[in-house]
Amino acid sequence: MSTQQEGAPYPSDLDHLDDILALGKTALPEGATNITITPATKFAESYPGGWGYVIAYHADPQPIRNHIDTYTSHSGDNIEDYPDTRPPFDVEDIDVANIQHPWITGFGKVQIVIERPLGRCWLLIRGAPR
Repeated sequence: MSTQQEGAPYPSDLDHLDDILALGKTALPEGATNITITPATKFAESYPGGWGYVIAYHADPQPIRNHIDTYTSHSGDNIEDYPDTRPPFDVEDIDVANIQHPWITGFGKVQIVIERPLGRCWLLIRGAPR
């Protein structure tokens, strides 16, 4: 099912996954599975002209660590030792209340939410007209 959000460059569907990831200058961890894409409607409602995508996926621990090493200033080796992220989360389109031990960080247009123990992850890629 494709969902085109007003102002968004691509529909929220797996056919456009690579294009959407390119907007955030990122990729998914190697071997990611159970990938879904939904529009970031709450962000769009709160920011005039705003649009976004929530990409949910599962990945094995080592590829998640490698992704953190590649795309953030944090070390993926110690991710279990980081404290849980506390509100406000700034990821209103992701139901953080149902995530165990969330850790959230950002890079560029992207927010990444990681559940610990490692496995479930979310990327939130947002944008708006200039």
